[in-house]
Amino acid sequence: MSSLDASYMTRPGRPAGVTIVTILEIIIGIGDVIIGSVLLILALIAGVLVGGALASALFFIDFVVIGLGIFSLVLAYGLWTGKRWAWTLSVIGAIIGIILGVLVIAVNLAAGSGILESLSSSPREPLVPIILYGLILVFLCTRNVRAFFGQRYAPITQSLYPGPTVQQPYYPQSEAYSQPATRRPTACTNCGRPILPGANFCDRCGTRIR
Repeated sequence: MSSLDASYMTRPGRPAGVTIVTILEIIIGIGDVIIGSVLLILALIAGVLVGGALASALFFIDFVVIGLGIFSLVLAYGLWTGKRWAWTLSVIGAIIGIILGVLVIAVNLAAGSGILESLSSSPREPLVPIILYGLILVFLCTRNVRAFFGQRYAPITQSLYPGPTVQQPYYPQSEAYSQPATRRPTACTNCGRPILPGANFCDRCGTRIR
C-alpha cells in the first residue's frame, strides 16, 4: 500500500463486542489465577501431609490453571489494544473450540449414544460450545473487527472532511505581462554615439549592440 493510499485509510474505534470479550477474558484470567493459587496451596499441604502422586498431580494442575489465567490476561490486553496476534489467537481458539465440540459428538456416537442424546445430554456439551465459538469466529471475521485489529483498514468517509474543496478561479495572463519586455539601447554603451534604427553595430567604434 502506498503512502497516498494509507493517508486515506483510518483505523476504526474498538467495537463493543471486542470490549465484552476483553472483559470476559479478564474475568476468566483472574479466576484461573485465583483457582490456581488455591490449588497451589493445597498441593503444598498435600506434599507435606501425604506426598507422592497426589501432590505431583496437584502441582501440575495448578501450574496449568495459572498459566491459562496469565494467557487470558495477556490475550485480554491484546484484544483491548487491537493487536494482530490477539485476533489470530482468538480465531485459532474459536476454531479449536469448534473442533473439540465436533469431536465430543463423534465420541458420543462412537460410544453408542444417538445423535439426539449426544446433543441434548447436557447444556454444556457439545452443541452450545460449537454455537458459541461459531458466533465468536463470525464476529472476529467481520469487517469492522478486522479493521480494528489492523487486518484491513476502513476508508475514511466524506463526512470526516471539514468541507468541500473550493476551486480558485483561473485568470489567464497575457503574454505582455508573462514575458519581460526587452528595450533596445538608444546609444552605444562604449562611445555614447546614438544608434541608428535597425543597426546592429555602432558606426563609430563598431561595438555590437545588445
